[in-house]
Amino acid sequence: MGLSTHATEDKFSSIARQMGNWVDKVLKPSYHGYHPAQTWSPAVNVFEDATHYYVVVELAGVHVDEVDLRVEGERPQVLVLSGRRGAPGLGEGDRQSRLHTMEIDHGRFCRAIQVPDNVEMDRVEATYKNGLLHIRLPKKS
Repeated sequence: MGLSTHATEDKFSSIARQMGNWVDKVLKPSYHGYHPAQTWSPAVNVFEDATHYYVVVELAGVHVDEVDLRVEGERPQVLVLSGRRGAPGLGEGDRQSRLHTMEIDHGRFCRAIQVPDNVEMDRVEATYKNGLLHIRLPKKS
């Protein structure tokens, strides 16, 4: 059994996302909407070798203190990654500006990864470097 990933989203957020997508299509194909209440889902790569499963999560601009990694459930267990990324902008200062394009997701994020039964959860390791979170899940011998 491989790792199974999915983004978590409550029913209201799902409806809000669908409505936002419809409005985006009606207004203009090149219009990129901004939906601050939505939870976005970071991109992940999942792979394995003979001894480990590996998950790499793209979290550019997220400070390590803003990341929460936890295990939920019994069987199957789920690795849940959540946190927050601030809005990228001009930086510090009191400049007035007008937004032309906003394509970088920010705000709350959440990603859930179902973990196979053959993982030693007490030996999971995670490291964060250059905007990538590397999670190593050792397989049981």
